[in-house]
Amino acid sequence: MKVYDTEAIRNVAFVGHGDSGKTSLVSALLYAAGATEKLGSVPEGTAPTDFDPEEVERKVSMAVAVAWADWKDRKLNLVDAPGYTNFIGEAAAALRAADSALIVVHALDGIGVQTEKMWEDSEKQSKPVLFAINQLDRDRADFDQLVSVLQERFGRQVMPISFPVMEGGQLVGVVDLVSGKARRPKGDGKDVEEFDPPGDLADRIAAAREQLVDMVAESDEELMEAYLEAGELTAEQLEKGLRTAIASRAIFPVFATAATAMVGIHSLLDGLAGYAPSPADMPPVVAKTPDGEEKELPADPAGPLVLQVFKTYIDPFAGRITLFRVFSGTLKADQSAWNVRSETQEKMAGLSAPKGKGGDKVSEVKAGDIAFVTKLKDTRTGDTLVGDKSQVVELPPIPFPQPVIAYAVHGEGKGDDEKIANALQRLAEEDPTIRLERDPRSHELMLAGLGIDHVRTVMDKMARRFNVKGNLQKPKIPYLETITKPAKAMYRHKKQTGGAGQFAEVHLRIEPLPRGEGFQYDSEIFGGAISRNFWPSIEKGIRQVMEQGVIAGYPMVDVKAVIFDGKEHPVDSKDIAFQIAGREVFKKCVMEAGPVVLEPIMKVVVTVPDECMGDILGDLNRRRGKVQGSDSQGGRATIRALVPMAEMLEYSATLKSLTSDRGSYTMELDHYEKVPHEIQQKLMEAWKPHESED
Repeated sequence: MKVYDTEAIRNVAFVGHGDSGKTSLVSALLYAAGATEKLGSVPEGTAPTDFDPEEVERKVSMAVAVAWADWKDRKLNLVDAPGYTNFIGEAAAALRAADSALIVVHALDGIGVQTEKMWEDSEKQSKPVLFAINQLDRDRADFDQLVSVLQERFGRQVMPISFPVMEGGQLVGVVDLVSGKARRPKGDGKDVEEFDPPGDLADRIAAAREQLVDMVAESDEELMEAYLEAGELTAEQLEKGLRTAIASRAIFPVFATAATAMVGIHSLLDGLAGYAPSPADMPPVVAKTPDGEEKELPADPAGPLVLQVFKTYIDPFAGRITLFRVFSGTLKADQSAWNVRSETQEKMAGLSAPKGKGGDKVSEVKAGDIAFVTKLKDTRTGDTLVGDKSQVVELPPIPFPQPVIAYAVHGEGKGDDEKIANALQRLAEEDPTIRLERDPRSHELMLAGLGIDHVRTVMDKMARRFNVKGNLQKPKIPYLETITKPAKAMYRHKKQTGGAGQFAEVHLRIEPLPRGEGFQYDSEIFGGAISRNFWPSIEKGIRQVMEQGVIAGYPMVDVKAVIFDGKEHPVDSKDIAFQIAGREVFKKCVMEAGPVVLEPIMKVVVTVPDECMGDILGDLNRRRGKVQGSDSQGGRATIRALVPMAEMLEYSATLKSLTSDRGSYTMELDHYEKVPHEIQQKLMEAWKPHESED
């Protein structure tokens, strides 16, 4: 296939709330551009970017997928991201791969929880934003009202670039405010025809176009001077100014679409090809050298090769499929690249431009483009690969959300536990929001994810792909332990068994650290009271205790430990003796340092119909929630609260009941704080039997 220059590439992430029609919109764009022979359908399971069996069966996007199309000599890389809370981690990968975000908004439901989150994430990353109001062929859809809601929430820079044309109460086409043309689908919608909109729209079209021109002129001093002088902008000035304004986030254009009816699709294609920024329009990405120095990497095909993996698929037949974006340089087919994390050389075989499940072979990929290769040995999502291992840089990690809930997983038959662990480990390569670990108390395999639906989907994938079934047990709350005040203690370990003995004496001081600081270890020993080679042994013993916990069996965090005195024996002192002494003196210190249990506090955003707001607020208060604020737009209320994770485990069912299944919510870790005294006592009581077994 053709190799595209950086300036001709458009990487667009399709993000937004679930059910807004992102995947249908991508399917329509691919069909209209001639990239697919038939119009893909989510209900029929034929959408190009929903190809995983679980997605086809559930009719819900669960993973980021990419499909490319050529439109007016521009390569459009359409990056389709899930919109449901349990799979929202994939949107982080989509935004990393893209240069702009197209936020798709449901014409009836309006702004949802993920609409706002995607806006915030795009804003944090300074990504240009475009909007598509989709499903405008639905009854009661009101484009103008929804544009007003978007402007109220996201600013006056939200500006329609096309709007719907209705005839007899039915959506028939759209008016493109840049070209001034009205277009409607022709035949099956792959082509369009121009038509004259109803005469009563003339004033509205003129007013909307004037507003758009005013906003474009306002974004640039030279354009403003030209506009004031001539009273109008030329077509060339308007298009160039619009592209610059979008790239600088001075304008957030709104497109009118109805994907399944193929309305507004060609105008959106024109908009993405003509006005969405290319990689060359974006600021350089900032990588770091091994010495920690920052290095800017513009999207230059002649620069050093630097690419980042944003998605990994594990295919039962093709093996590992690795999607990546080239941020600098040019990658050629079968070229070798150096993985910075694993420090291994990888052969980039099967270089292809992705088109959903498949792809088109390509000889090279230039800076800014997206591609995939197959069968990499030791590369996973988030890894940076470079062309020259003597010029190593590393791109920032993709900001995936952390898992918020964990379940114990058990096999159904004898010997299944090991098979389950291996299968889940492979799936974790595909999904960085999965975490696997062993419970230090029960030694159970714990599967952590973004929610119960996320975890259940992982289990379904495991059964389908690897023919291994397992059972989920009650979720475990990831409590932590810490201390609240300084303390010091001494412990002497002495053991004589007839032969060589064991001796170690350690004096230790501990003090609390600010939340999130982890663990610090230091020594104030002078004069050789404890030989330097035993200091790591003491630290090892302390870390063992921190992993297991002291009062309730949970990992301990945010503690500084300082050894300040001690004694050793010329014959009996050895590594194991100081490990034991370090372990025991640390326990003694902790018990004198005001130990507490910390619980995870979740940032919860709930969106419900206005009439349900009172019930939701009352329920959150009963869950020990602290409401941070609320607002209402378009008949729907958004409530922001901080709620302990322990109180949110069964929230989905409650929300469904209180809102008749009309509510939605997101939940992510915000911080840890001390649990109430009565809960800490229960956790400590539950730990006592385990403690006595150790």
